[in-house]
Amino acid sequence: MPISNKEKMNEERRKERELLKPKNDIVFQSLFNQKNENITKNMISALLGEEITKITINETKDLFREYPEDKLGILDLEAEINNKEKIDIEIQLIDRKNLQERLLRYFSKLYSSQVQKGHDYEEAKRVVIIAIIGYKFELTKEIEEMETIWNLREKTKPELILTDKIEIHIIELDKVLGEYQKDNTNEKAQWMLFIDNPNTKEVQKVVEENKEIKEATVEVRKMSEDEKLRKLAELREKAIMDEKDIYRAGLEKRNRKAEKKK
Repeated sequence: MPISNKEKMNEERRKERELLKPKNDIVFQSLFNQKNENITKNMISALLGEEITKITINETKDLFREYPEDKLGILDLEAEINNKEKIDIEIQLIDRKNLQERLLRYFSKLYSSQVQKGHDYEEAKRVVIIAIIGYKFELTKEIEEMETIWNLREKTKPELILTDKIEIHIIELDKVLGEYQKDNTNEKAQWMLFIDNPNTKEVQKVVEENKEIKEATVEVRKMSEDEKLRKLAELREKAIMDEKDIYRAGLEKRNRKAEKKK
């Protein structure tokens, strides 16, 4: 039986909605890289709130693998901007209860790699770690804003910052929609909505107003038609879901043991 025009239109709409999600690290790394320098530069500029005149994206960003479940021991996005800052952006969708330690590890690797024997420590560039997380973070559960920024301050005089060489941003995807609804011109929130899920009606509206995110959406649409990449992204998503189930089962088992001991 031939397919009607209406069915064809519905099928086309369905396909258009099924864009790969950039919060999947396979998709994220395929989108934000040297090949897509303009998209990457605009996204980082929105996150940092500063103009980027020069960007160098590190395409060989291997780290040693500390945990078996690590994503092959690589950073999601590492770049140097304006010849003065090193930026590492990480996507974390699984709550392993060690976010702080992992971020400090990434910082220490990036910072120490700059300081060669016989060189001055002053030559080391500022390192900014940005963690985009897809779960509820216990430490900031009472904070409504989607982003918290951390650095080293004096305990009794928090206005005194020990050094600006380290700064850590934590962005919670669960809180992004609320931030966007407060101010739909917030470019950082717009980018985070896109990274979380480019298929939503909010992102469709953003695309009409933000040409950089429109450009990124066009690129994701091309990527979504790549069967090999789509398969890799689906396998990665399944691995994340499986790991979440394993962790949840382990947590429930520990809770039952704790209850028995009472």
